[in-house]
Amino acid sequence: MNARPQTPFYLHSGRVPASGLVISLVAGSVISSVLALVYAYFDAIMPFIYFNIVASTLLGFLCGLVTGKLLVRGKVRNNLVGALAGLAVGFVALYVAWAAWPHALFDRFDWDIRFAHLLTSPGSLWATITFINHHGAWKFNGTAPTGFFLWFTWLAEALVIVGMSIVTARGSVAAEPFCESCQHWCSYEKCVLELHGWDSAELKKRLEARDFDYLESLGPRTRNDVNWFRIDLHRCRGCGKTATLTAKNVDLTDPESKGGQKAETVIENLLVTGVDLERLQSISSRPR
Repeated sequence: MNARPQTPFYLHSGRVPASGLVISLVAGSVISSVLALVYAYFDAIMPFIYFNIVASTLLGFLCGLVTGKLLVRGKVRNNLVGALAGLAVGFVALYVAWAAWPHALFDRFDWDIRFAHLLTSPGSLWATITFINHHGAWKFNGTAPTGFFLWFTWLAEALVIVGMSIVTARGSVAAEPFCESCQHWCSYEKCVLELHGWDSAELKKRLEARDFDYLESLGPRTRNDVNWFRIDLHRCRGCGKTATLTAKNVDLTDPESKGGQKAETVIENLLVTGVDLERLQSISSRPR
């Protein structure tokens, strides 16, 4: 791993193992369907719209998180496929929630065959939705919204659920480098270096030029620093052929609080060689 990488930043290979994708979609849909049932009942009984907004956001996030983790476990290395899988699972959750919601709204916990009918009959579900839209389902400021306003509310809800699922699933797949040589995800090593400094533009330029001497010139973070640089690594613990560097500008926004830090990414997943890692190791091991 001593040769300089041909491309400066890590990019996924785009490979999609069929078994990993299928298992992720099936298991993700099953788990998300259960979450959607819980959401449908919560949405039906909760009188405060702001809690419903939080619940829809949480549903989308959990759908995407579950799907993303399954895709990672299945070794899917394709960000677009991650987003599409999040879209599919998010849509399944939305459909199940809609099939359960009318039953939860009107019949509460008296289960009967109508839920199964709505779940397996898109035409009946659509007819139910249009009926509810015409007559209203809940009150807001003393009135029961119907028509365009209700359609708009439902569309916003759908965009939140499916959109969060897409973003979160894609983010899970994109988050970590994968070593194609030994077919494993790289291990995350946080806070390999903490350096005195605040000029993010200069740090970015120096790292892209692989000027690691600049890191040494910055010196270690001091106890009085409220702004410093943090260097993290992703490294393959198997063959050692894949390693990336991420630098963040950490701002201690409230010196009186514990852990009140804001970290902004300066450079992400810069490919580094074995020589680069040795240089970083020598900097981190020097006396402070």
